[in-house]
Amino acid sequence: MARIDTKQLAAQLRAGQFSNLYYFYGSDILQVQTCTAQVLKAATGGDETAVTKLDGGSLNVSELADEAEMCPMFAEHNCIWVHDLNMDTLREDTRKALLDLLKRVAPQTVLVFDVTGFDIFGGKTGKNRKPTDKNRKLVDFIEKNGTSCLCEPKTQSQIAGDIIAAAKKNGCSMERPAAMTLAELCGCQTLLIRQELGKLCAFADGAEITEPMVRDMVTPQLETTVYMLTGAVLGHRAPAAMKAVEELLAMRVEMPYLMATVAGSLIEVQRACAARQEGRRVEDVMADFGYRFSFVVENAFRTSQGETMEHITKCLMLLCDAERRLHSGAVDERVLFEKTIVEMLRR
Repeated sequence: MARIDTKQLAAQLRAGQFSNLYYFYGSDILQVQTCTAQVLKAATGGDETAVTKLDGGSLNVSELADEAEMCPMFAEHNCIWVHDLNMDTLREDTRKALLDLLKRVAPQTVLVFDVTGFDIFGGKTGKNRKPTDKNRKLVDFIEKNGTSCLCEPKTQSQIAGDIIAAAKKNGCSMERPAAMTLAELCGCQTLLIRQELGKLCAFADGAEITEPMVRDMVTPQLETTVYMLTGAVLGHRAPAAMKAVEELLAMRVEMPYLMATVAGSLIEVQRACAARQEGRRVEDVMADFGYRFSFVVENAFRTSQGETMEHITKCLMLLCDAERRLHSGAVDERVLFEKTIVEMLRR
């Protein structure tokens, strides 16, 4: 037994292969929930009444021991789901009792632990982060004696591959550039991608989903449009910048939040500019600042090419001044935002 990924888990379940112990965790909560649901459904044949759910926040180890010894009545497995158990909050004797219990789980029992409600990494970031020491003892034990799955967000390239496969299942073809564009416009959000792809497949009706089709039919998310605005402003491309401004204002986002998002995008480019000057790479910035998706940092590095810290700082100061004016009295928010962007284009 060991740590596996979501595809390996799905393959094992299709083959009817089960572990007695499972542990699902990671920053991609949707994947954690999906993995848990897949195991419980496969082990019980879809009978939700055959699953005993226990709250990890108030876990009674004696109660868990009693449940783990029960024989299933109508399902093949006795399924127990322990949600959000934080080993850091348990007393030492309780932790020891739990690990002793896991050593003697009955063969017919499938015991699933999942974490979605607290930070198992204790605030650590970067690709090499580990769960906190006490939680890691449980994870390591289950990796050795069962199955664990660390559910991390996929890269844009991986998501593009999933999009192409999903389009094919729906009878449509799709080239990688179109899939990459869809992933970027949706901010790599799985649920949003699923919705937009369904709309595209219905429109294509068995034909190819092209990149122009994706750009025409998929509404860019706020962050995506802000990134386009940032690149246009720093590149002194006034028509593209004002087009992005119109799209952002049409979203009717509250102006303080919109300005904060633009400032955040500029800071990401400034961070990439500083990293480039120090000879740092995309991977270094991702690890240092805990970015979930590489394409965010890659875009910032791309936009920072030829930029100076002084230019970006001047743009940030203009935006900061606009935010002060926004909160200091009655102003026309739309006019203030447009004038600020025009001033940034002049720098």
